[in-house]
Amino acid sequence: MHSLRIREVFIGKVEEASSSTEVRRLDGECWLAGDGLPGDELARRRHPGAADCALLHYPAEHYRHWRKRFPLHKWRPAACGENFSTFGVGEAEICIGDLVRWGEALLEVSQPCLPDYRLAQRWNLAELPPLLQDSGRCGWFYRVRRPGLIDTRAPLQLVQRHYPELSVARLLAWFVHEPLQRSALRQMLACDALGSEWRRIAARRLASGELEDWQPRLYGRASAQPAAEGADHA
Repeated sequence: MHSLRIREVFIGKVEEASSSTEVRRLDGECWLAGDGLPGDELARRRHPGAADCALLHYPAEHYRHWRKRFPLHKWRPAACGENFSTFGVGEAEICIGDLVRWGEALLEVSQPCLPDYRLAQRWNLAELPPLLQDSGRCGWFYRVRRPGLIDTRAPLQLVQRHYPELSVARLLAWFVHEPLQRSALRQMLACDALGSEWRRIAARRLASGELEDWQPRLYGRASAQPAAEGADHA
């Protein structure tokens, strides 16, 4: 990734009572603050006030897969709650700690996104969050390292890569499929650029040797689904 064209930029407001999302496209210039785009809740709704989750990026290629898997649903940009999607890079090509310029602003890849039950409610597909998680088609979050004026038509430009060995895909594979591998957990803890919630969970797994309950995140706390695997709110 050297220069990447953004297809569209979205902001949204989430109605917690119904889990519905009012999404609208953002065009032209605006100020990108430390907590994200003006008036946006698409990324921040997952972690209120969390600087690690200011923006959510989802690869547009993944929608081809979901259209084949669920052809009756209207898969389109922002369908997975992202602020923007692009063609050309996926989780395997993006690394934790990557510094990315967007207009005057500087972004940093902070952590993979793990899907939650609100996507299932939005699409009436209870199996969707586990499918996204197991497939690794999850996207990733940015924190805003330097606020600034951005143009929604401006490309993303990779400025620097600090952790080439820690791709988003690798982190997802460790976190989901090898959750108690101690060497992987130590690498996660040692990466200062990784989101604080992910490092907290890695520390807890190392200390306890146990996996946390993923059911509340994947199915909601009131769900009668059998216990599932996953992180609390990462």
